[in-house]
Order: sequence, then structure tokens, then C-alpha cells
Amino acid sequence: MISGSGACVAWMYAMWAPTPALHLSGFGFAVALMMAMLAAIAAHAAFHGHGVTLIVLFFASFFPIGLFLMGEADWVGVIGFLNLGYLLSGLVAWRIAIMPLATKPAKARL
Repeated sequence: MISGSGACVAWMYAMWAPTPALHLSGFGFAVALMMAMLAAIAAHAAFHGHGVTLIVLFFASFFPIGLFLMGEADWVGVIGFLNLGYLLSGLVAWRIAIMPLATKPAKARL
């Protein structure tokens, strides 16, 4: 939840800052708005423990833009690292959702 909320706040700040680190106009602004919405969805998915959704959101947000932003020297590089949090929390949530079936005794599965 922290990485999704943090990325959402960072994208919103990038869009509305008086002196933006990213110069957004036209299509760039629309992409930043979409990435902020994906970050909000990631925070919601993390709250409900939807691991597969978080993994899909990681691939949808990290490879087009997050990987590029990791190389930026300004504060926007943090957004790329927050996107890695989607993958980490998605894998943890996915593993926790699978684990209870594997640890139950054979009688309880029936």
C-alpha cells in the first residue's frame, strides 16, 4: 500500500507542481494521469491482497516508464523504485494466498 500511495502522490505532484521536474504537456500529462490512476489501483489491490493484480500493474507501469525514471537524478527517480514495490508486494500477497492450502492437513482439504 505504501508504494502505491507514494507513487500516486508523486505522480500527482509531478502533474501539478509549480516547477515540475518532468515537463508534462498534452500526451505526457495524460500518461502521468494514467500512471497516477494505476498507482491508486495498486494501493487498493494491495489493501485487499490481490497479488496477481499487483504483478500485472507492475508490468504495466514499470517497463514503459518506471525503468526510465529510475535513471533520473531528480526526485522522480523514486517513482521507479516505488514501482518495484508493486512486484514485491504482489509476490508476497500471491504466496500468502497459496500457502494456506499447502499447509492444511489432508482431512481439512475435503
